[in-house]
Amino acid sequence: MSPDFFAYADTMIDVDPAVADSHRSVWEQISRTGTWWTANEMGAIAGRARAVFGVRHLPPWSRNLPERVDGLSSETVAAVDQLVSDPGSIDKEWATARIAELGDGPYVELVAVTATTVMVDMFTACVGLEPEPLPAPVADAEEPSRERPDGLGDIGAHVLMLDPFPYANVARALSLVPSANALFRTTSVPMYSAPGMSELVWDTPLNRPQVELVASRVAAMNECFY
Repeated sequence: MSPDFFAYADTMIDVDPAVADSHRSVWEQISRTGTWWTANEMGAIAGRARAVFGVRHLPPWSRNLPERVDGLSSETVAAVDQLVSDPGSIDKEWATARIAELGDGPYVELVAVTATTVMVDMFTACVGLEPEPLPAPVADAEEPSRERPDGLGDIGAHVLMLDPFPYANVARALSLVPSANALFRTTSVPMYSAPGMSELVWDTPLNRPQVELVASRVAAMNECFY
């Protein structure tokens, strides 16, 4: 993707080039066919996530968003809306119902596209820039493979995950669909952690305790059970 996308060098904030590169990478990934969704569907999910994110502070009856999105079922649209605007109310009952409607693989990939789009848009807003145009779907993209990885296990979460896994649960939360897990971590890792995540001392603008304090506060505000 062109370096003109996510040109954070134009801001007054010193943004790590790895963050900009990660944002370009996820835009490229979202433009292509996923494991369960076509390129057009991936783009439609990202577009709906962006639209809801822009009005998330308004009460639902004032958001003035279309109820239907071309290429997506009403169940898919409703799932994106809830993930973006009211994640604190998500529980096992809600997730079980959505998985029954969509399938566990499509649900996991939808979560990845939705969360990644919101992460990128929120970062862009924080550095004072307008949202980047969403990537155009690749016209000649192949059909979804719908492949499931070997080594899945029930660890007590809403969906199956790779088991065993060498890292923390948050790092494998979407591993039912490895490409979706990779999409999410492509940008969440450089935006959150410094090289040497296991080290307790970081030589970065925010030190390790400060980073963890910010992360904990944001998680609490979003009612994240992690």
